[in-house]
Amino acid sequence: MVVIPVFAQDATEQSEESVQDSSMIFGDGQNGSSNADYDYEALVKELYGSEEEEVEKPSKETSETKKGGRRTNEKGPAPGMFKNSRLNGAYLSFNASSPYAVSGQLESWYSYIDAGVAVKLPYEIYVESIPLFFLFEVSTFNFENTYPQGGHFAGMSYIMQAAAIGDQSSAAVGFGFWDSEMGSMLELGYRFRPTRNTFLRVGTRGVLITDIESIGSAWWAELRLSMGFEL
Repeated sequence: MVVIPVFAQDATEQSEESVQDSSMIFGDGQNGSSNADYDYEALVKELYGSEEEEVEKPSKETSETKKGGRRTNEKGPAPGMFKNSRLNGAYLSFNASSPYAVSGQLESWYSYIDAGVAVKLPYEIYVESIPLFFLFEVSTFNFENTYPQGGHFAGMSYIMQAAAIGDQSSAAVGFGFWDSEMGSMLELGYRFRPTRNTFLRVGTRGVLITDIESIGSAWWAELRLSMGFEL
């Protein structure tokens, strides 16, 4: 009986193919191991979810905001002494002044230390994004002529002012009456705060009177010291 070697060759080739297939699945082959890892990772993601996905937890600030409503940070200057009143934003100041320079018509006139009270109203308007505040001031003035002839220019002044007030500096322009004479003023000042609701201000003011009896128009410049309380 003759054995055909072809069958032996086919058996050898079949065994080699089976070995190759098994190495692709269970050995160090790439396809088998990668598919197994992929299936395991997919199963973990399906059961437990992805590690990259983070669960958003409500923060303490968010919960408190929902309970208490919307919150805003308070900014700006310190509140006045009467926070909930209509006077909030106003102030009351006490002033002392004395002229240090005068025009030629007043060179022979003596001047004294004057006192006054000013009230800043709780209103404002904007001009070119600059807030302007309004003040009303009542103060004294006193000039006495001794040479060449006697005379007095004294009494009370009533001035309405518009002021631009910054953190430390301020500027004001005003019109009013000095006794029965009409005049105008311009003031520059520097302010600092000893406490939250008080301030001290040092400044200079120029005053122009259009018509003074017996001497006509005249002007003077005075130094001013103010102490105020924010209402």
